[in-house]
Amino acid sequence: MELEVNGQVIEQPRPDAIRRAVAEAGADPEWDLTLSDDRGYVEASRQDDGSFRLARHDGKVRYDAAEPVDAERLTALLLACLRGETGWRKDHDWVRAPLPAKSAAASGEPPAWAIAAVVASVAFIVLVSNLPRDWLPFLDTTLGTVALFALPVVVMIGAMIANVGLKMRRAASWLQVQGRITRSKLAVRRPPAGSDIGTAVNVPDVAYSFSVAGRSYQGKRVSLGDISGKFAEETVRRYPVGSVVTVHYDPADPTDCVLERGLVVHSPPMMAAQPVLPGRAMPAAAAAPKADATGCVIGSAVIAALGAAGWWLAQGGVQELQARLPRAEVPVMLCAIGFGLLVLLFLVAHRRRLARAATWPVAPGRVTISRVEERRGSGDSGPTHRSYEAVVEFRYEVGDLSFSSRQIVLGWRTSGSRKGAEAVVARYPVGAAVEVRYDPDNPSEAALEHPKLASWLLLGAALACFAIALYASRVFR
Repeated sequence: MELEVNGQVIEQPRPDAIRRAVAEAGADPEWDLTLSDDRGYVEASRQDDGSFRLARHDGKVRYDAAEPVDAERLTALLLACLRGETGWRKDHDWVRAPLPAKSAAASGEPPAWAIAAVVASVAFIVLVSNLPRDWLPFLDTTLGTVALFALPVVVMIGAMIANVGLKMRRAASWLQVQGRITRSKLAVRRPPAGSDIGTAVNVPDVAYSFSVAGRSYQGKRVSLGDISGKFAEETVRRYPVGSVVTVHYDPADPTDCVLERGLVVHSPPMMAAQPVLPGRAMPAAAAAPKADATGCVIGSAVIAALGAAGWWLAQGGVQELQARLPRAEVPVMLCAIGFGLLVLLFLVAHRRRLARAATWPVAPGRVTISRVEERRGSGDSGPTHRSYEAVVEFRYEVGDLSFSSRQIVLGWRTSGSRKGAEAVVARYPVGAAVEVRYDPDNPSEAALEHPKLASWLLLGAALACFAIALYASRVFR
């Protein structure tokens, strides 16, 4: 018998080790435990509300418990398993887990053929690059080079679209059956420890049960697409516990099922009849079109200006500038001006966002994770560079739902020295009470602090770009 708790393995565990492991689960949202032997294993993972999800494997098939258990029932189950008993299996409703390939597809992982297509496109680039240029004179042009190196991106996007289309087409022929919602709440999807990509994202944790040919099944997938943020909240409210739903399932494998066969969850038909929750703003039907119109006007103006500038440069604008400024480095000057204008646009958008965030309501929260993570990066020939980032996750409630976020400073994520990251972690220890500012229209968007130096940094970057452009013009030299 072997006990693994958060990656630490204990050979031939004693009952005290199991009791201590469950008792120490505490507020660690990433706690997990596996008790295994030659015949299979039992797995438990802690949920955000303090309960535990169960799964067991009999050596051939994995089964998930239909309902979570508390710490007392988990301890009793593990002790019984440690003694070699099997009667505990009858105390729970178990649902056969889907096949690994279908689990991967349900979680949004790309299929093997899509990965193979991208790899093949990269191999094609290598092959074509080594062919004689007389065979493909198009590659000697700028457009040909750009098209060649953009091929993997185009193939990846095409594979994603094709994968979604195939899933929707296959699901269109699935059968339907009535089911019932057994769990409906928000959960948090976290990135792997040490990952530079991603953050904590609120996702719907919706489970439903249904029967096919006298056999019970449980599903967890709501839509064929990814649901997070604001859409996650809408999903949970659309599917309350106990409500009757229509389940679409694959007749060849009912574990492959979904509630809605589209990419997004449709809004409830009677949105106007929903009660307004505490801290939530009343929907402003007249204000939304005005805001959308303003954004469209600004966006259209920017696109028109960029299009006009690009057309002028393509029609000889570069040559005209070079004739007027014969000593100037025109390409450098134009690139610097373009980057400066782009940074200014970011600055304006950032200031508008801060102005809106200043009116956001405040909700009490509590820190659930607080640690320092190390980031590593290295150049082709240089030494490994290390930076450190404070990872602080906090939970807060809006209405009757609990949300999680890792956004310390609104719209700003920084990494630097270990000392600086440790100072942030010391300011927000696990269990500390915090004040959380959240967007009333999208409570998943929340932060603990407002940025203080971000605007000045963006302004400084824009001014630096314009200074480079002025220097490249050689007007004062």
